[in-house]
Amino acid sequence: MEPAPSRPAVIVLTGGASSRMGRHKPGLDVGGRAIVARVLDAVAGWPAVVVGSPEGAPDGIRVVSEDPPGGGPVAGIAAGWAALTSGAYAAELGPSGPDVVVVLAGDLPLLTRSHVEALVAAAGGGVAVTRSSTGPNWLCAAWPADLLRERLAAIAVPAGVSVRRLLGDVRTTEVPDDADVAVDVDTPADLEAARRRAGR
Repeated sequence: MEPAPSRPAVIVLTGGASSRMGRHKPGLDVGGRAIVARVLDAVAGWPAVVVGSPEGAPDGIRVVSEDPPGGGPVAGIAAGWAALTSGAYAAELGPSGPDVVVVLAGDLPLLTRSHVEALVAAAGGGVAVTRSSTGPNWLCAAWPADLLRERLAAIAVPAGVSVRRLLGDVRTTEVPDDADVAVDVDTPADLEAARRRAGR
């Protein structure tokens, strides 16, 4: 018997300070699109919520804020989870909700659908995380929804908590990023490199 198709949902985090860039990174243009819009293109058709700044987010995408604003990635993940499991998203996903939650930084302009699908496919018994040339990228990962729910419940106050602490001792599976599509944009030089690659 073939496994049931997954029901993924997506949290895109745009609440970072962008201190090295000096401007809000997800709203910057790469290849004629805001970076956050390019991230959302890679997960088109799946329920998605942006957590943080709405700058650059396409019309029709729900945007919520972490508590407190600027409270860090785990606070953002908690706010995104709350949005995905209530209101219109809960109705769309049905009573059982998503079975996989993809957590993405909002500054991944070259992200592809095939890489995200590989993460979802690998998120069977643990967290599937992107392995790039510089190490694991915890903000390009897929979580089994039940596991994410349990780990968030174990964190009483998510503000200021690291993703490493959220993970605890859960099992992880690394998904290689040989094509370097999960590269983030932290500096003006990174931005120019991404624009050159997007142009090709």
